[in-house]
Amino acid sequence: MLTDITGDVGCVKVEGLYQGRRFTDYLTVLKHEGNLVIINKGCRHEPKLLQAKLALIQMEFKEAQHLLTQAQRVAELYGITRTAQKISSEHDNYLEKLSEWKGLKERDAPISERLKLASVEGALERLQRKSPLEQPELVEEEPIVLLIIDKSGISYFNYPFKEDWDFEWLFSSFMSAFNTFCDEIFSKSIDRIRIGENIILINPVEPFLTCYVIKGQSYPALQKLTRFNEVIRENPEIWQALNKSVNTSEMLEFDKPPALKTVINDIFTQ
Repeated sequence: MLTDITGDVGCVKVEGLYQGRRFTDYLTVLKHEGNLVIINKGCRHEPKLLQAKLALIQMEFKEAQHLLTQAQRVAELYGITRTAQKISSEHDNYLEKLSEWKGLKERDAPISERLKLASVEGALERLQRKSPLEQPELVEEEPIVLLIIDKSGISYFNYPFKEDWDFEWLFSSFMSAFNTFCDEIFSKSIDRIRIGENIILINPVEPFLTCYVIKGQSYPALQKLTRFNEVIRENPEIWQALNKSVNTSEMLEFDKPPALKTVINDIFTQ
């Protein structure tokens, strides 16, 4: 075992034999209360959540968001809905505090401040089964607008759920963030961006991208957006109209094609 630990976070290289085969693994190590806590990167959702917090401590913001997204998807893959909801809540909380994190980075804040803001203590206790998972109370989101765009940002459909919103400001802010996170969005490394008080949920349905702008919790809204993607991809009337709009530059409307209105009402407004 070779160690390379600097400060409070480090890396351990492990080599050995397993069933006659040589293996090499890299583990993340956190110094916590004088002890070394080792987190195997091959583990499932809870270690990934802790890895995300460690990435935050190291000010690796994109990596932290990628790990949060990955942790939620692993939990959903294993059917652990309550854990997926909790991880999504952690993700929302991170985005809400992103300006604080950037402030810590600018002034090179000490590790103690980073640990506190990242709430590492609770994650470690859950990993060691010393405390139960706190279940967030799910509250339906406030829908603002639903968009379908392509990889270049051209809009083929937008439907506002409320009239009193500044589309130009929101869209320009979104496009700025979109250009920053384009690769991560289309590789599904991240599924949300926060702009002001709004969260933009993002889900690729190749060659398009659906975006759901909300206020509130992401988890229930993400389930709706995923369902919306599945339905429009499987509905010939909607999918053909959407692909036709690429060639004609004619945007889809709420009731054109008629099936689109039914789908939106069934998924988002009931």
